[in-house]
Amino acid sequence: MQKLLKRDKNNRWNLEGISFAIKERVGKSDNFIGRVRELEFLYNWADNINNELSRSIAFLGRRKIGKSLILERLYNIIYSEQKGLIPFYYEFSEGRRTGKKFYEDFICRFYLQVIAYYTKDITFSRQAVDKRTLVNFSMLLTELKPLNIPHKTEIISDLEACMQMINRDESPYEYILAATATPRGFATIPGVEEKVVQMIDEFQYLNMYIDAGIEDKPCKAYMSTAEMKVAPLLITGSLMGVVSEELMLWLPHRFDEFIVPKMDAQEAIHMTMNYGSMYGHSITPEIAAYIIHITNNVPGRIIDILSPKLGKPLITNELDANQALEYEVGQGSIKNDWNEYLFMAMKAVNHVNMRKMTYFLCIHEGEWYYPRDLKKALSLELDDDQLRDELALLHKYDLIEQKDGRYGGVFDRTLKKVLMKQYGDILGLPEDDFDAYFRNDSQMDHLKERIKQLTLSLKEADILKHKLSVLQGDHNNLKGHYYEREVLLNLIKSIINNQGGLTEGISVTDFSYHLCFFLETGKEMDIVLEGKEIVIMAECKNYVPENIYKITQKMVETFVDKARQLA
Repeated sequence: MQKLLKRDKNNRWNLEGISFAIKERVGKSDNFIGRVRELEFLYNWADNINNELSRSIAFLGRRKIGKSLILERLYNIIYSEQKGLIPFYYEFSEGRRTGKKFYEDFICRFYLQVIAYYTKDITFSRQAVDKRTLVNFSMLLTELKPLNIPHKTEIISDLEACMQMINRDESPYEYILAATATPRGFATIPGVEEKVVQMIDEFQYLNMYIDAGIEDKPCKAYMSTAEMKVAPLLITGSLMGVVSEELMLWLPHRFDEFIVPKMDAQEAIHMTMNYGSMYGHSITPEIAAYIIHITNNVPGRIIDILSPKLGKPLITNELDANQALEYEVGQGSIKNDWNEYLFMAMKAVNHVNMRKMTYFLCIHEGEWYYPRDLKKALSLELDDDQLRDELALLHKYDLIEQKDGRYGGVFDRTLKKVLMKQYGDILGLPEDDFDAYFRNDSQMDHLKERIKQLTLSLKEADILKHKLSVLQGDHNNLKGHYYEREVLLNLIKSIINNQGGLTEGISVTDFSYHLCFFLETGKEMDIVLEGKEIVIMAECKNYVPENIYKITQKMVETFVDKARQLA
């Protein structure tokens, strides 16, 4: 089967040959634009599973960065290629669930996707990922029995054993252990040649909502499973700090972690123009660039700004974009998303300090501060240990970034806007003319960014000019050496062919030559060719005919002077 990960123009994807085994939440499949680097990386990672080379990975990023969309597209490509790699997608969700219920749900949805792969019938995979569909072992056995698929006997045997286990009263954690071991167990059955790629979405909810009894960290069930090269995991987490901490504490060295970056600027512009057109906005590339600036290239935030809602304007200029942003951070989806992060952090961190530190780092995005610098800048009345603890918690709940012991603002600029809108009084923002202040803040940020880019462009231009000058000099030197050799070669040919002229009297059996001959004075002669009684000295100049006038009297006199010194 040919590779189905193929790019089209304008950062779109060629969809030919792809069966959409699971419905992508992007909507129409051709609305998935960009994410070239990320998809190519994950595609190559998945491809290496067949050779049992790939380790389990954690693909982490805040909400709206596009993790699930990437997983869904990867799933559909892998399913369609039928290269011996069975994709399995499972999404943990909010809401308490017992270990026993999870056990039945997880295993049934896994085997439904195995059946979908073998039968090439997407009805089964659609059923497997639709959380509205209730699944159970009895129903699955009924659906399976009339089918003719590979390893049917082994699957039925496993499902019957599962029915027996669910009728027993095991500890909740035992059910979780058995469930998470099922995909790797299937891939290791003698005779099963297919490998499994496990795509586990929103991994943080495993520990939050699955009741494992006395074991309060059910993610530990993946301790050995995550190391199996026949069924490695690709997990995502929107609470990056939480997932990263849990992997470090409870699943050490089992996962390679990757942070999903913001969208490439050109990809984001194409996406913004596409959705702007669909939603009826009149967006120019310049307005698209402004929208991706205020959302910092986060695809879900771009959709939030563009999606029509009662009270939001159609966007034709920067003012409209600012009004749409103000709506979203004041009462829309962006506010609701960030409030979830803020409320989780507020349970553990002093409210006022949390907002002040988060806002300060937001407005100084791109700069990094040691705790002592933050303490001084904000006049915080905290001892050093307490300050470090609060910063660590803010990082855990994805409200700030951390690097090499320093802290910085998140790359999503909408957080600053939510803080401004909701906590302006605490943050000391102007009460009078707040609306103007709010709008001007976005435009000032945009202008600063453009000035920064322009400054960088000028600096880069100077660097490039210098590099070009050096390269041009090197190139001219190489050309000079080439022409010196050409002249010397023609002189030698003249000697060999006894053509006379300059080489008259030089014997073919008795001559020597030098290139770049240095005189005692340190001056250089390009070519020196010596016969027994005759010496030819030459200097090469590379001029097009119309520039021959550049050979001056002074240059001739200098050459004659060097020739006399050599003689």
